[in-house]
Amino acid sequence: METLPVKYTRTDLENAQTKGQLIGLLQGAGLVVAGVFLLKLIGWIPTILVIGGLGFLAYKLLRRPTRDT
Repeated sequence: METLPVKYTRTDLENAQTKGQLIGLLQGAGLVVAGVFLLKLIGWIPTILVIGGLGFLAYKLLRRPTRDT
């Protein structure tokens, strides 16, 4: 059985993990900024209603009964 060559070093993996965390942080910050802008633009009540509706739909989709065969 032949051994496969090592493609990535531990440093490469740590750098990729750090970059992934940084990208996630930037995406989260962008979402917060967009949310604040949305709240200023249309107000709290419609935003809360939309978020509540989306949460309800997500709950219904995730809690579907499973079929036992």
